[in-house]
Amino acid sequence: MTRGLADFNPSALRAHRMNLHARATRKAMTAEELAQAVGATKAQILAYENGRQVPDPQRIRALAHALGVHPWFLMRADQQAEWTVADVRRACGLRAQDVVGVLGISPKIYRRFETEGIVPSRRPQFLDEAANAIGVQRRMLEQAMDRTPAVRLRRRRVAELVVQLAERYVQAQGPWHGPDATDPDVIELAAAYGRPLARTRRVMTYELGRLRQRYARGLRERVLADFETDRARQARAQQSVVRSDVMFTRGLTQIPERLESFHRNAQPSNVWQLLVDLYDADAVPRGEPLWAVGKFLTEDTTVLPPHLVDQQSIDDITLYKLSAAGFAHVTQFAGLYAALHPATRQPQMPYQGTLKTSGRGVFTLPNQQVRLVIPPPYLEGLQKMSPSSRVRVLELSPRFFLTVHPSSLAVTVLVNPLSDADLPKSLFDRDGEADSAGSG
Repeated sequence: MTRGLADFNPSALRAHRMNLHARATRKAMTAEELAQAVGATKAQILAYENGRQVPDPQRIRALAHALGVHPWFLMRADQQAEWTVADVRRACGLRAQDVVGVLGISPKIYRRFETEGIVPSRRPQFLDEAANAIGVQRRMLEQAMDRTPAVRLRRRRVAELVVQLAERYVQAQGPWHGPDATDPDVIELAAAYGRPLARTRRVMTYELGRLRQRYARGLRERVLADFETDRARQARAQQSVVRSDVMFTRGLTQIPERLESFHRNAQPSNVWQLLVDLYDADAVPRGEPLWAVGKFLTEDTTVLPPHLVDQQSIDDITLYKLSAAGFAHVTQFAGLYAALHPATRQPQMPYQGTLKTSGRGVFTLPNQQVRLVIPPPYLEGLQKMSPSSRVRVLELSPRFFLTVHPSSLAVTVLVNPLSDADLPKSLFDRDGEADSAGSG
């Protein structure tokens, strides 16, 4: 009997059936009434309540539905801190094939996820989708992944492999080329995360390269600490050596955690570009945020990962900004994405805590406090497309339009749509047609 089913709580079933919690919206049921509701016998219900039998996931879901509670409430609360993904799924009254059907993946792929914590590389939103299919929060699902025995073993083994690779390559003299693709440790890492060998090598080249830079700085300080004739400078160098050693050790121990997090959350290059655009629109995660207009960000907003992006709508205008997790993802993995996708735009780092937009493309709607922004690439495209004497009109929604002046990039709001006859003459091309940028 698997632990997920053994975590069934007979006393909880009895308490909810008899409404011992005195919930106003429910009434007590007899064992026979509950049996009829779930297609069982009275003897089976009593066997469940007495601990002589354990219901399967389907029956647990049926019992919970009949009692008007989540299947979770029929489980032992004291065991939840140790549940793996399989335990969480069974506690929600689901079989593996139920989740497979919702996700539309093969049983083999799902089995690898549940037993080994391997997220399919071609499904960048897989954890969000899996959490929705099982009916739990993404954070809870990731915590359950961390408890999976195979994931714990992988983390320990990856830590060993990283140390071995660092000893072999970081301290080696000569130009930096990264680990060899035929290195057995790199091959094992690729297999551990279910990723292509070439990609794994590029990831490790970047991670070990960062570590090598710290090591090189430590060596320079060590030379001064050993040979500097000025005692004050020598003392400072000795302190720097200690700090460098601490930073090197910290960087080494952080690599396994970074690898685990990146392989769970890595996005394709096109989605990474959208995250960069959101970051560049509002890089400072404090104070009043800027919300980017979705239709100027991308035509297909479904590719935006829910855990990295927040969304809201105002007057049918869909808006996006990076979530706290999204901001951390961009700042932590920008260099790694640059190593994997050299041709992509990289985020502009904040300068002394000021907004990089400097007010460019920022506006508000009438009677609204939320500050909106046109994503920088779209705004720059408008500037290149438009002659300095022309004004662009952008539709935000059926009620709101923007007029964009390329020379100053000032943004104003037009409330209520105007007909062509009502538009100012400066908004027309020479042929008399209104000049509208639309969403492209």
